[in-house]
Amino acid sequence: MTSTAKYAIEAYRRVAELAQANAPALNRASQVMQLNTWVGGGASYFTKELFSHRVRLQQAFQTALDEIAELIVRQGGTAPPQLRVITPLQTSMSAGAEGFRGIDVGQMELLIRELDRAGGPLMEAGSQLQNACSTLCVAPGAGPAIGSIGAWSETQTRDLRKRLETITRVTPIAENGLPVQGPFLGMDTIGAGAAAYGLFGAFDTAPNKARDLLSRASGGDAKALEGILKLQREGKDAGLAQRVSAWWKTLDPATAKKLAGAAPGLVGSLNGLPSATRDRLNRTFLDQEQKRLTTMLSGLKEKAGRPEFSGQARAGLEAAAERVSLMLKRVQEVRAALAKGGQNGFPPALLLSFDAVNAHGRAVVSYGDPDRAHNITTYVPGFTTQVENGTADFDRALAVWSEADRLDHSRRTASIAWLGYDAPQLDIGLVIPDHSVAVDGAAEKGAQELASFADGLHATHDLAVPARLTMVGHSYGSLTTGKAATLRPPGTFADDLVFVGSPGVGTPQAAELGAGRDHVWVGASDNDPVAKLGRFGGDPDSPKFGATRFRAGEGGHSDYWIEGSDSIRNMSRVVVGKSDDVQKMFVPFL
Repeated sequence: MTSTAKYAIEAYRRVAELAQANAPALNRASQVMQLNTWVGGGASYFTKELFSHRVRLQQAFQTALDEIAELIVRQGGTAPPQLRVITPLQTSMSAGAEGFRGIDVGQMELLIRELDRAGGPLMEAGSQLQNACSTLCVAPGAGPAIGSIGAWSETQTRDLRKRLETITRVTPIAENGLPVQGPFLGMDTIGAGAAAYGLFGAFDTAPNKARDLLSRASGGDAKALEGILKLQREGKDAGLAQRVSAWWKTLDPATAKKLAGAAPGLVGSLNGLPSATRDRLNRTFLDQEQKRLTTMLSGLKEKAGRPEFSGQARAGLEAAAERVSLMLKRVQEVRAALAKGGQNGFPPALLLSFDAVNAHGRAVVSYGDPDRAHNITTYVPGFTTQVENGTADFDRALAVWSEADRLDHSRRTASIAWLGYDAPQLDIGLVIPDHSVAVDGAAEKGAQELASFADGLHATHDLAVPARLTMVGHSYGSLTTGKAATLRPPGTFADDLVFVGSPGVGTPQAAELGAGRDHVWVGASDNDPVAKLGRFGGDPDSPKFGATRFRAGEGGHSDYWIEGSDSIRNMSRVVVGKSDDVQKMFVPFL
């Protein structure tokens, strides 16, 4: 027997002890997950990952033992008694098949303890196994695999504990208004059940890219949030805002402060963050942008005035200065819109998003806090919308707030002006299809961002406040709104859809918009030629479309928000849920 064989025999003994002590480390946690600890939603993903790590853990130990045993025989030693550490785990787990149903708090605490118990020892066992195997040049990946599983267990321990602590701060409320007794937080509760969905229902079911980006951001990487914003703009992941909300709630306060300080506008643009937080960050960003652009403009003007710059060089500097002046005008326009909040009986304004640089700018202003409002309405403008000329759009949101508050003063209203997409412009015309009013390219892109914005409104709303969300699309904005509605499952985008001055909403039937025919409303003024186009999917004002048509008066395309008009009154009645009071148009027998 060689000296290598003797060393291998001793290594086999040490590895066998490690395996017997640590190979079962995830067994108990896996068994806990079979006891309806967490049902539906993200449970399916988490359980698959847990079971997968349990198998990999045992396979890593088994591989190391088998390869050391083979080495002993090759070196002239006697094969050691075969040790089998791979054990079956019967499972009947089918979580997620029917959507999120809830969590058992007591069992979740047990799961967290079991994962906590496994993490540190597995990382140490992985290190010891790596030392033993590297000396013998066998099973090179076994030790690192076990160490990574230990690190995963510690990460899940911290994450699940933070989520559970957040959940248990919410008092479960039953339908009768009384606190719910018992440990299970599920669909039979209002506050805690919905909070449980936000923290556990979408747990790690995001594509790996989103999950990895949020993980990087948790380490303080603000650049990772640019990737989240890209996914947000794509609008494909309906659960992204819920995951961002859960991530923010469980984020270390020091890291949150670091991210906010490094990139306030970036963080403030994230759907899923509380509206008050977004407002604070975006106002900071607004101040920074004004200072930056003012300095830039001054430098450009000074440079353009130098005698050494002439001809094309000076023209280029003057064009750049003009562009920066336009961006500053956007800053000033948003400041003016915010200043109207808190004045003349209006609620304080919240800045939910701002971008002075890209395309025609972006600005989302809410009059009233949508996280605590009973009535939430989002106005989506259309053709020629620009932040620098957004006074009328912001005033329309205020007009709806005023009428809604008059109709239902006992309940809080939040009225949002969503200048959050690149609407078609006169200056571009038909040259660039994606920006042309004649095609739906701009609406397609805008719909993705609008759907994501609505996801954020749902994710951050105070669960103790019953609420209804109404989307109001005007002109080309109605096409954007209609397309956004079809990007989400029925009943999850908005409670009511209101279209005024609409050239079409992208579908020939109201029933295809996911809100129910009785919750799709169309207003068309008598003298509005755009409302008669029916270009995009047919005429919404036609009885064949199947929406509820309401009286909108005799005004033109931009007159739907005139104080005292039939249109503003009827839109606001929908917003506050007084649909029986809406003045409906006569529907002829078909």
